[in-house]
Amino acid sequence: MAGPRAKELHHVPLSVLLMLAGMWLFICMAALQYPEDLGNDPHLVEMGAGIIVFLTGLVRLSRPRGKETDLLVTVVGVGLILSGFFGDWGAEVIRWNQVASGCVLALLGLLGLMLAERSRDSGKPEKPREPGEQDGSTGRTRSARRTARHTS
Repeated sequence: MAGPRAKELHHVPLSVLLMLAGMWLFICMAALQYPEDLGNDPHLVEMGAGIIVFLTGLVRLSRPRGKETDLLVTVVGVGLILSGFFGDWGAEVIRWNQVASGCVLALLGLLGLMLAERSRDSGKPEKPREPGEQDGSTGRTRSARRTARHTS
């Protein structure tokens, strides 16, 4: 597959994972059966994080992405980890869900940053060489390689 967007396609799975994580944060209260006597406070934290993460994944699919989206996901993940440790929710299931979800989000954000860095490095133009400078792959000068290619 060729074209300017072809090298960005490896970001699609990461965007889909972000959207799935956002959906999980929306349904986790029902799926894990949070105690009803706690109210909605812990779930409001998770819903807010879920909305941010889901929309970030959606944005990554629809436009050229930047480091900002990955940093945002990493910050939301760290926020969930801190909320799990320092939020006095009263139920262990909430604490561990927030810590685990936060770790997943932080890792996805860091993975996105690493992919962006790798993509940026692979897109750098090659350093221009002098006409008589040797090519490291063959030991011949570029002009000698060109001559050999055109004469054969």
